[in-house]
Amino acid sequence: MSTVLITGAFGQVGKRCAEILLQRGKTVVALDLDNAKTRATAAELGAAGPGVLVPAFVNLLDADAIAALMAEHRPVAIVHLAAMLAPASYRNPALARKVNVEGTRNLVTSALALPEPPLFLYASSASVYGSINPYRHPERITAQTPVNPIDQYGEDKVLAEALLRDSGLPAAMLRLAGVISPDAQTTASSDHLVLMRATPGDNRMHTVDARDVALAFANAVDRGPAVADKILLIAGDESHVRTHRELEDTMMTAFGLGALGPGASLPGDPDDENGWSFTGWFDTTESQEILEFQQHSWNQTVDWVADSVGPARVVLKALGPVLRPTLRTVLALQRRREKRGKYADPWALISAHYGPAALANRGTP
Repeated sequence: MSTVLITGAFGQVGKRCAEILLQRGKTVVALDLDNAKTRATAAELGAAGPGVLVPAFVNLLDADAIAALMAEHRPVAIVHLAAMLAPASYRNPALARKVNVEGTRNLVTSALALPEPPLFLYASSASVYGSINPYRHPERITAQTPVNPIDQYGEDKVLAEALLRDSGLPAAMLRLAGVISPDAQTTASSDHLVLMRATPGDNRMHTVDARDVALAFANAVDRGPAVADKILLIAGDESHVRTHRELEDTMMTAFGLGALGPGASLPGDPDDENGWSFTGWFDTTESQEILEFQQHSWNQTVDWVADSVGPARVVLKALGPVLRPTLRTVLALQRRREKRGKYADPWALISAHYGPAALANRGTP
């Protein structure tokens, strides 16, 4: 029975990837931080299939513990999902750099010490591409599109990718679009609201169902020779190609509140290369051919989220006619207080809110 190590194993993608691999009879060493939520998820996954789940509550920054875990289990593949994500990472970019880059380095160092080097599957991000002006660059993002991170998180991902490329391990970089799942209801915070307000309403947003991301990684585990040394773009099918305003309004409708409409966000500046957020629209032709992961349409993903809301959806739907104009007024007042202009200018807002360290160094980190 082959062994796979998953980091961030009890998160929105990790737990679903672990479930697939357990159903395929793998031994899954599930690495995550120790808290009540991860222990509850571990208990649920324990009965997921004929495979064996080995919970491992280990911190990525504990190099000795990572080395011992790797030496004990000798995985044939590593699915590295754990990270300190944006926008929460903007609050502590120094810690995020340690987790996202040095944590990856600890895994790589331990993997290189094994008798047989494991396949390393890295969860990268659309953030590596930074700000792409859709008016000047209407083409789809591909694996060959140059990286140009504009924020700290994207820069972390670029550094970790470089570390992996230089390691000599068989590795694949899976660059993820905007992952959607019902889990967002429990992880949303004021930081996410800042990022949502910062993003231009006409920003290109390519989404992907978390279940499909999990399948992509699980299939990559079993298709090592086909994925090694590749950059693979992981996003949903064509129904997942949206704009930020459309995405946000559809999700708010799924929650029961209803659409806020175009006035709820500012547009991007067609003449500003740095005036845009991510994700952009991906060309997933190659990744889909290799990994066959696009199983859920946009409507199926939206229904999944809506079904998870429960009775609160009925209440929000009833209150929607009152809440929507109130929210639109609040958003307009926030923009006025922040002295925002005609365009969204997202990174000016991010920098003002979190400090300049939230942005990429744009030089040698």
